[in-house]
Amino acid sequence: MKYTCLNLLIFFIGLNFLNAQKEGSSFTKDTLVVGYNINPPFIYVENEKLQGINYRMWQKITENDNSFYKFEYHPLDSLLLGLSKGTIDIGLSPLTITGSRIKEIDFSIPYYVSHSSAINRKMSIADKFKSFFSSISIISLLKVLGLLFIILSVFGFLVWIFERKKNEEFGKGLKGFWNGLWWSAVTMTTVGYGDKSPKTIGGRIIGLIWMFAAIILISSITAGITSSLTVKKLGWNNNDLSSFKDITIGTIAKSATEQKLQNNYWNNLKSYHTIDELLQGLEKNEIQVATHDDPVLRYTVNHNKAYADFAFLDVRFNQALYAVGFSKGLNAKKKEELSKKIFQFTETNDWKILLTKNSLIEHQNLMLETK
Repeated sequence: MKYTCLNLLIFFIGLNFLNAQKEGSSFTKDTLVVGYNINPPFIYVENEKLQGINYRMWQKITENDNSFYKFEYHPLDSLLLGLSKGTIDIGLSPLTITGSRIKEIDFSIPYYVSHSSAINRKMSIADKFKSFFSSISIISLLKVLGLLFIILSVFGFLVWIFERKKNEEFGKGLKGFWNGLWWSAVTMTTVGYGDKSPKTIGGRIIGLIWMFAAIILISSITAGITSSLTVKKLGWNNNDLSSFKDITIGTIAKSATEQKLQNNYWNNLKSYHTIDELLQGLEKNEIQVATHDDPVLRYTVNHNKAYADFAFLDVRFNQALYAVGFSKGLNAKKKEELSKKIFQFTETNDWKILLTKNSLIEHQNLMLETK
């Protein structure tokens, strides 16, 4: 009887210990570590609680799951390193599938299609003037102004030759030549003050020739300046990444965007750990352009008044497939189970509603076409 009571006592103590382990899941050795970094609208912290599209998806796919999970925040570079070393079992944040990453970690089925985009600060009036003058070579500008002065002087001199004796509006000597130069400039710019006008036949012929020549001259100068500015503008608004190589670009460390830029031999590249650090770097003029995943950039900029002066460039590159990351050491059956549930969830109305609320449904439609 004594030993029976002792055995029962040991049994109940052991049972209570097991229950305590089950309730305190963060202390069990079978707890899976779920790493995340801040990537709104997919995952972010609000009121000290995890929120976002991916967190909602996670709640759905694990609602009948008996496994224990522990959430840990990591910057992207730390998250990827943890997955590759096995200290993190699951990467919940949107991870782009790349060839180099597949060697280190496993991925679920893709659930979202994205691309990289770029932003810079909106140009102030002072910045626009600076951009205008920086787009024009000083030497070229001086050459144009010098040539223009010579042409003005030639036509001013010619009309003065004909008018100096018969037209008191021009007069004689140096003052008369100056009046001829004044008439030439007024005629070229089509201001038409009327204070000086040729009255002789020769002067009027010169005037007629100069009127048409001035139209062609002004048009050529305007076209040249416009072309110069357009070339500069196009350099900031097309898909040719090489047009950005003369400026400093910022992105997120170890991101797929950074890898894309590095593969294109980017030299003026500055990397940051978080999206806020990236945008603050742009705010402080540490970089001229910030580039990262388009939905993350747009959500962050549109939901933060501090970034109201940022504008999106017409740049799209590096199409990306988002997936949940798994460590190589995670049980294969578990990875298959979670991947299957993710796929099933992306087929539900709940998923479509989440994307619609965050203005991301168009990317989902693109992904459905590629499945």
